[in-house]
This record gives sequence, structure tokens and C-alpha cells, in this order.
Amino acid sequence: MKITQTLCILLSAALLGSCSVFNKSAKQHSEQSISSESIAATKPEKAKKKKKNKNKKKNEFETEGRKPSPDELTGAQWTITSLGKDNLPIEDEMPYVIFDEKGNFYGNNGCNVLNGSFVLRSDGHLIFSNVLSTMAFCPDKPYADTISGILSDGKQYGVDCKRIGQESYLYLKDDAGKAVATLRRHNMEFLNGNWQIVAIDGKSIKDEDATLFIDIPELKVHGNTGCNFFNGTLYIDPARSNAIDFSNMGLTRMACPKADQENRIMVALESTASAIAGKNDDTVLLIDKKGKELLTLRRIENNND
Repeated sequence: MKITQTLCILLSAALLGSCSVFNKSAKQHSEQSISSESIAATKPEKAKKKKKNKNKKKNEFETEGRKPSPDELTGAQWTITSLGKDNLPIEDEMPYVIFDEKGNFYGNNGCNVLNGSFVLRSDGHLIFSNVLSTMAFCPDKPYADTISGILSDGKQYGVDCKRIGQESYLYLKDDAGKAVATLRRHNMEFLNGNWQIVAIDGKSIKDEDATLFIDIPELKVHGNTGCNFFNGTLYIDPARSNAIDFSNMGLTRMACPKADQENRIMVALESTASAIAGKNDDTVLLIDKKGKELLTLRRIENNND
């Protein structure tokens, strides 16, 4: 009898223990089924994620890849910079695509003009349709046919948009998640407005009359050297990052004691190859093709705002 009782007690304990383990597992499974995002990462995954965020912090101008908003996608020229892993050669006229607000696109594959329709779906897929193209033959543009194939009727891609510095990158991805094309657009609108010239060749100047007004939509520039007025045109080269060139500069010829400052400003503008934001939104650096700082600009606030 005692042996039987002992066996029953042991058996009951084993069964209760098993039920306890089963119920705990079932509870965990139920919680995980609610949302896969709520599952805690393992220690190695946490460490990896922490390291990734740490590295990202070093480049505060880089954003995560994501679906572009309509404003980000439309209204500006996207230069096609690479196909798959192959970078396109840098030329005066790079292939490009422009998406408009009405769901139309037009562009150039380096040889032929293309136009058609597009839809950016809520799930992040971009679909092309009603595509037409001219039929010129360009043996010196071997990538042209590949671009035409990418932008052809019925083709759809996952899209990923990332901003790095003053530029945005758009990746068209196949079903396997591999980028079939990379497109780049400038975001030089940060240059719009009125600027005080506060340094030339890295040396500070104090002259309220030395100003520069930049109009990106109209590609125009005008200003004052502290002595004479000047005006000219802008060119944003799609083949170069953060590119901006000042050309066709006209200058009044009034004599004044600031001739040396004037000469340095005009030479700096003519040597400018790119523009980058300074340490904050209120400063801009104009630099030459070797990365040398030519002019430092500080935004002049509009008192009417």
C-alpha cells in the first residue's frame, strides 16, 4: 500500500511539473503570436543592433532606407548612377528620370527619350506602364538598352529611398531585394536665400555689404562684394555630388578701397565646385574640386518672416 501511494505521489509530481512547463510554453507562444515585433532580441542580436546604431550615429546626415514620400519622389531630376553593381561612366549628360505629381514620368536612357506612367503603391512598389521611347541607335551607350528594359511596361520594383548629406538615393529592387538601379537627386534647395559672406579662404571678414543671394529654382545668383554688385547663373552638375558652379558672372565697375576683397570673392565663386552645409542650418561652405574651403556663408534672416 505504501509503495502504491509513493508511486502515485511521484507520478502526480511528474505530471504537475509537465503541465507547468507546457503552460509556460503555451503562454510564450501566445504572446509571440500577437506581434513578431514584440519578441525580445537575443543578447548577440542586441549587441549587433547597438553596434549598428553606434556606427550610424557617426554619420548624422544619413537616414534609414524607406519608401519615398510623393514630395521626395516627384518634381526633381533623378540621375541614374548605377545598374546593379556597375557604376555608370561620369559624362556631361547622364541618364535620368523625372517623376511628376500626376503619375507621369519622362527621362533619357543616355540615347533615347522615354516617357510613360507610374504608380507608387502603398506597399512601396513602383510600377511602370504606357511607356514610349524614341528609337535612336547609340552603340557608344551600351547601358541604354538595360535602362529601357528597367523602365518598360509592366515592370515593378520595390523602392527604397535614403538621404545622405544633401543628396537622396532611390534604389529600384527586384523580388530578391537586390538593387537593379540606383538613382540620385540633389537637395540643393538648402542654398536658397540670402547669405552673408563671413569668410574667404578660411579667413574671417566683417563686412555687412558682402552678400550673396542664391535662387535654386531659377538657377540665378546675385550679390555684393562689399564694393560692386554682381550677378550670374548657376549650374548643378548631375554627375557630381553636391555640385554647384557659378558662371556668366557680371560685375559693376565702381572703384573702392575693397578691391582685394572683391577680387578674392569673385575668384572664389568662379572656383566653386560644390556646396555643403556647415555645422548648423545657418551656415554653408563653398569648396573647390579639391575640397578646399573658399567661402563661408551665414544665412541672413528675413525680418518679414
